[in-house]
Amino acid sequence: MAPGEAFTPEQADRLERARQAAQSQSGIRFAVRIGGLGDDPLLTAERLLGGLADGHDDEAVLIAVSPGQRFVQIVTTPAARKRVSDAAAGLATLAMTSSFALGDLVGGVVTGLRQLADAAGAPAAVRVPAGHAAARR
Repeated sequence: MAPGEAFTPEQADRLERARQAAQSQSGIRFAVRIGGLGDDPLLTAERLLGGLADGHDDEAVLIAVSPGQRFVQIVTTPAARKRVSDAAAGLATLAMTSSFALGDLVGGVVTGLRQLADAAGAPAAVRVPAGHAAARR
């Protein structure tokens, strides 16, 4: 994909399916931002993540990629960081940048999403106290 090109419908669909699969597998809200990230890409990524998360306890992860700036960053909320370690994010970033170097932007992001979801694992089961109304149904 040349700089400035838009994604084909098939590429956009592949990215969306991978994002949804990562969310379903892990229970974490995932978002992907591909494009320019302004003069301070890290600050922009953190602000985008802030808009994605509903609150302090919300588990959310943003993959921010700016091909023109040669920038890729995975940012997590504090709650998601408990399940997606810095090491896991670093490995996912390495896998993505390897694909990017070969010209496969979409494949790199899809691989990153899969690795992050695998690292997070399945969401913890919600236990309902025995006396709670939902437990009596």
